[in-house]
Amino acid sequence: MTYVKINFGSNFEDEFQKAVDEIFHLACPAFKNYECIWRPQVDVYESVDEIIVLADMAGINKEDLHIEVERKKIKIAGIRKVIQLLHNARYCQAEIPHGYFERNIALPDPVDAHSAAASYADGILVIRMNKLPAGKTHRVSVISTK
Repeated sequence: MTYVKINFGSNFEDEFQKAVDEIFHLACPAFKNYECIWRPQVDVYESVDEIIVLADMAGINKEDLHIEVERKKIKIAGIRKVIQLLHNARYCQAEIPHGYFERNIALPDPVDAHSAAASYADGILVIRMNKLPAGKTHRVSVISTK
């Protein structure tokens, strides 16, 4: 199904346009005029000893990245700021997403969260985590309570 956006112009007409867009969104949730969801591309690699996550983070300051590691998942979040090259410029084409993003990635095996180390170079975020030993058991001793 194809949607046609009608642009009316002035302030009153802008408000009317927003109301029409909201009606279309309520009727068909796939219709979104104002929201752009950004999901950076991610690769997950696995070796015998570790799991490596690569994320495409071009244009993001490392200070704007937030990483949380748990046993079976990793959360990567952050903000890409709008790039302002010229004031009073008009977009002819705008494809580079910006704003807040968040990725929650399920890991193929449990990892030691304390072993996680991240590096960021040339727009690629690399996170390395050691796997927890598979099949390692912990023997529990039974003590007498008398």
